[in-house]
Amino acid sequence: MPDVKTVKIEKMVYGGYGLGRGENGVVLIPGVIPGELVEYEPCGLQGGVQKGELTRILEESPARRSPASLCEHAGECGGCDWLYMRYDEQVRCKKEVFLDCISRIGKIKFNDEIEIFTANEFGYRIRAQIKIDNENRHAGFYRKRSNDVVKINRCPLLADEINALLTKLNSNTALLQSIDTASIKVLSGEKIASYPFITGLTETQTVINVGNRKFLASGSSFFQSNQFLVEKLGSWARPFIGGDSCMDLYGGIGFFSLMFADIFHNGILVENDARQVSAAKQNFQLNKINHFKAVVDDVEKPYSVNKLMKKRPHCIIVDPPRPGLVKAARKWLIETSPPVILYVSCNPSTFARDALTLVNGGYRMSNLALFDLYPNTHHIESAAVFVKS
Repeated sequence: MPDVKTVKIEKMVYGGYGLGRGENGVVLIPGVIPGELVEYEPCGLQGGVQKGELTRILEESPARRSPASLCEHAGECGGCDWLYMRYDEQVRCKKEVFLDCISRIGKIKFNDEIEIFTANEFGYRIRAQIKIDNENRHAGFYRKRSNDVVKINRCPLLADEINALLTKLNSNTALLQSIDTASIKVLSGEKIASYPFITGLTETQTVINVGNRKFLASGSSFFQSNQFLVEKLGSWARPFIGGDSCMDLYGGIGFFSLMFADIFHNGILVENDARQVSAAKQNFQLNKINHFKAVVDDVEKPYSVNKLMKKRPHCIIVDPPRPGLVKAARKWLIETSPPVILYVSCNPSTFARDALTLVNGGYRMSNLALFDLYPNTHHIESAAVFVKS
């Protein structure tokens, strides 16, 4: 007999799980909504916490909706883990998850209003990684909890141009046979760029317009995915930063450097990837930005970047990957002690850990915003301004 248990879901936690408290303590269950009474089967531990597999909903939340009415691949494709949840509830849960992280992990009580930016929950993605099934000759995305590829001609989250590319790939078996790769990175701008390049369908580079800035990017470049919120993300902090000099760490192809170039007298972008730095230099030239430069250096060993600026920068921008700042980078930030730090994050748990270090090092979190760059998924993007107390 299956070991079926019943639990009431209290809240969502980072990772997309609902949290309930059963007879043996906390349990984390995907596919649920706060307030629901559900049945589940225990299925192992994660970080010492019991995980459960949803088997039945006994009391359904009014915020639940039918994913199948929104996407024919719902439940099969592993991409949209929150599609079953009404969008207003997704946003409410993301705010709650974020506040829980900064309170529980970061020991921070943010009493001011958090700005929350949302847009259309569909058709927003301009960047994707299309998976190729080389044996069955079709394109799509991974099946839920699998590396099998689900054939998909249209994803409701993708921009029309990427959906059109998917359809073309799946309608041309000969073309798919010529593609000797397991995945294709695509980026949609004025044209569609991809890596690897597909003759007749894509370009190696594209131009993306954000406000009055132009970004030349390759198919493999990292660029913010949400076409509706990218300008807001790149302009939100303008009233809170600015001054003499800026250092942009994890600077990529120059997104934040370019968006803020006009409010600093000079700046330097630092990035580990030489290809990204080369693209950043091209973007500075394309936008006639002469007072910023881009260099290759190891952001994970930040003491090496001290030689790049003659004096302490007024503002340091950090936009690290999901693991957040390494310990050495956190220590370096405190010792460098810039008057202002802009921290952009895609992981509220590692952001909260890093924010605790900054607050303990004499900073105050003065402004905070959430950007729902990835609707219908549990992912959360945030930006925070820290001011030296």
